[in-house]
Amino acid sequence: MSANFTIDLHCHPSMKPFGKSFDKDFINSPQPSEENSIYHYNPPRLKEKILNIATTITRFSQSGFTTLHKGNVKVIGASLYPAEKGFFCGRLGTGKIPDAISDFITGFGKTRIDFIQNNHDYFTDLKREYEFYRQLHGIWVTTEGRSIEYRLARNIDELNLNIDDTVTDTLSVILTIEGFHAFNSYANRRAEVNEILDNVNDLKTWQYRPFFISAGHHFYNGMCGHAYSLSGIAGNMLDQGFGADTGISSLGFDVISTLLDNTNHNRVHIDVKHMSVESRKQYYKYLEDKPDIPVIVSHGAVNGLESFENRINTSNNGNNIFNQADINFFDDEILKVSDSNGIFCIQLDERRLADKTQLKKTFFNLSKKRMLTYRSELLWNQVRHIAETLDKKGKNAWNIAAIGSDFDGIVNPVNGFWTAEEFPLLKEYLLLHARDYMNSDGKNLHLEINKNISAEEIIENLFVGNAMRFLGQYFI
Repeated sequence: MSANFTIDLHCHPSMKPFGKSFDKDFINSPQPSEENSIYHYNPPRLKEKILNIATTITRFSQSGFTTLHKGNVKVIGASLYPAEKGFFCGRLGTGKIPDAISDFITGFGKTRIDFIQNNHDYFTDLKREYEFYRQLHGIWVTTEGRSIEYRLARNIDELNLNIDDTVTDTLSVILTIEGFHAFNSYANRRAEVNEILDNVNDLKTWQYRPFFISAGHHFYNGMCGHAYSLSGIAGNMLDQGFGADTGISSLGFDVISTLLDNTNHNRVHIDVKHMSVESRKQYYKYLEDKPDIPVIVSHGAVNGLESFENRINTSNNGNNIFNQADINFFDDEILKVSDSNGIFCIQLDERRLADKTQLKKTFFNLSKKRMLTYRSELLWNQVRHIAETLDKKGKNAWNIAAIGSDFDGIVNPVNGFWTAEEFPLLKEYLLLHARDYMNSDGKNLHLEINKNISAEEIIENLFVGNAMRFLGQYFI
């Protein structure tokens, strides 16, 4: 397959405009000039880039639909996320000052933050965000001098119609969800099993049923233990300790089983991102007699370690290349993704892609070209490690890595590649890295299929081909 567009299987285009809509009757405005429009265009200015470099705070929009169109993104996995109370009820408490800090970091807006702090019904909040997307489905909008639209897609057939070469201004939106807490309508008390499962079954009847959902997220949901995910200012303000690193509860397994049940051809897949190590172990064990279930990493990174039990560095580039935190993925998990015909989407958050010492080496350079070369290499190192891990085990090295940027998910983007608008530029620099690799260390790969591939095809697989293969098999 040859295409010049990008597929991003995990981003949050509605995060900021949906938050702003709480002052505007939850309306997704067709006027891009309005902050409550999913088409609102807010690219980074110089001062915002400097703020991001200095503090990791991202004040600009990364994946609004105008930005996505400018970056020639044709397919996205749009993650619905009923924001967790723990994100806005931290160690500083609530009030004008901590709320102002939270708004500065997230850009949600005061009304949205006040709502989250008092919200006990995540499922209704989820449905409200779902309706936010439905409002402008198939509606043409003029933005930046261009008429464009988005369409919610239910399956691979609808998606293929939208990305046909003759359709140039339609964005296909595949809905996904982040966190099992989304099923809880009673966050102020212990939810009953039937209450949670009723909401799961409701979700499976939606016209635009989400394709996959992550079991865990930033805080404990009573169903799945989470990995520590916050650092910097947010890590200091918020407490993730309760329930962290625990396993899957009996309720969690009931939810997983119900989601994966395909009796009525309405399966919702599970995303392993944010699960604790213990939860991931249990989930992989659960899948041992289910060969038709893929392992999905919607927005992850490798840690360069062999396995849960044997935490030795396996990177051919040496130590201190990758962030070795448990939220990142071990080599044996890369193999599980491959063996299940799954997908490993790499996120574009510097804090996840590399160790702090590696980031400091490339922190600042007066030459823009050198900076872009160094920073894009953070992503290339991920692609390379996945490939070499698979090749060592006699597997296809280049067919599982894809893009899951996590843009607008309060991430610290790779400097120089700030938003989805820079995807074409990122491709150019990754192609240079791929060419250098295939002309040098790539010659040492074991399998002929892994050595006899062009750099162009490697990058094409990363941005389009692998995601399309995966969607063709499971988005049905």
